[in-house]
Amino acid sequence: MKKRLALLLICIFVLLALSLYACDKPLPKVDYALDNDFSVNIEDGEDALVFSPIGVTPTIGLLFYVGTFIDASNYEYLGKALAKQGYLAVFPKVMFAFFQYDDYEPAYNRFKGVRFFLGGHSQGGGAAIRRAQENSDVTDGLILLAPLCYKYNNSVFNGGGDPDNIDFYNVAELALPSLILHAADDRVLSDGQKSAVFECVNAEYCEKHVITPGAHMSFSTADSDAALKMFNNDGDGISEQEKQAQRETTVKLVLAFMKRSAQ
Repeated sequence: MKKRLALLLICIFVLLALSLYACDKPLPKVDYALDNDFSVNIEDGEDALVFSPIGVTPTIGLLFYVGTFIDASNYEYLGKALAKQGYLAVFPKVMFAFFQYDDYEPAYNRFKGVRFFLGGHSQGGGAAIRRAQENSDVTDGLILLAPLCYKYNNSVFNGGGDPDNIDFYNVAELALPSLILHAADDRVLSDGQKSAVFECVNAEYCEKHVITPGAHMSFSTADSDAALKMFNNDGDGISEQEKQAQRETTVKLVLAFMKRSAQ
């Protein structure tokens, strides 16, 4: 009886030791050369919406600044697609990055094992370029969706200034890969605003695409007909299927760019 009890206690001890070892064992790192299909964890925090792959440790991520007054949840399509492939996707809950920009980016300290691409939509693209300019040593590339890259504190935003003579944040001197996506039917940005971004990045390392048909707001899902009326009827005449196709094309181009640039 005593031998059986001793044997049972030994078995229990071994099982406990194995379980503790399994808990302490680090998760495998993602192999980004593969076509992955991980399950996705979504963390809706106070300061950021974070998408991460389950069961692995991501080492590459996208830190993405949203467009003006667009909620981070309207980019869920992009966050989920990135996390399924094994990337970390962080969307700070800052809906007016021109005026809410903070020199301190919490994501860098929170995810110290991750190297980030920086991205942004509309005026969030300007914030991404600024962040890349200030943090080039920890930036792997830029992903800009219909970016507005004027400096946020320029007088033109205060009702004055010359719109044809505006300073820009600039990373043109850096060997930084950049992906720039524009929408063919964008009614939010002027032609000058659309072309200005190409003066801000290194042309040698820049990849650009124009999605047709495509609307400025449809890089997010905040593109209901009612919302678009406030933005010069951006997206007028473009079907819901075409708006969804724009986002699907965006995902494909972003994933391909990150895969190439990360190798």
